[in-house]
Amino acid sequence: MRPTTLTAAAVATLFLAGGCSDEPEAKRPSPTAATASAGKPAQTPATQPPGLDLPENARTLVAETTGDKTQKLPEFTPQEGAYTLYATCEGKGKVSIADRDSGNPHLVTCNGVHTVGVVHDDTKPQHLTVRVTGGTSVWRIAVVSGNHQP
Repeated sequence: MRPTTLTAAAVATLFLAGGCSDEPEAKRPSPTAATASAGKPAQTPATQPPGLDLPENARTLVAETTGDKTQKLPEFTPQEGAYTLYATCEGKGKVSIADRDSGNPHLVTCNGVHTVGVVHDDTKPQHLTVRVTGGTSVWRIAVVSGNHQP
């Protein structure tokens, strides 16, 4: 065998052994999915919330992010004196969004309702946290610059 053929064969073997395929991501098991264990009932993860209907040509400050637990969002700075937050969630837990500096949480309505809020603030760095309490919920959030009231 030539060296290039041998290399190609070795790489193909690694892909097969590693389980790589052309399957879409949706068919692969989630690494965060609950597993059944002796003595504990298996928890069913909440369904994924629908996509957010973001305005076209809006400058994205925080790209569409999904999670199922409390999480800090990346820092962002609105350039227009305001930003619009889009959020939705599915599940039985309560989801809220709070500025890490003030801690004043704003509830996100779950199960089929989109939450859209405009925050007027100086052009200073913003630090938001998404909080999940009281059960299991999956949330989806994005932030765009400016006032994009529905």
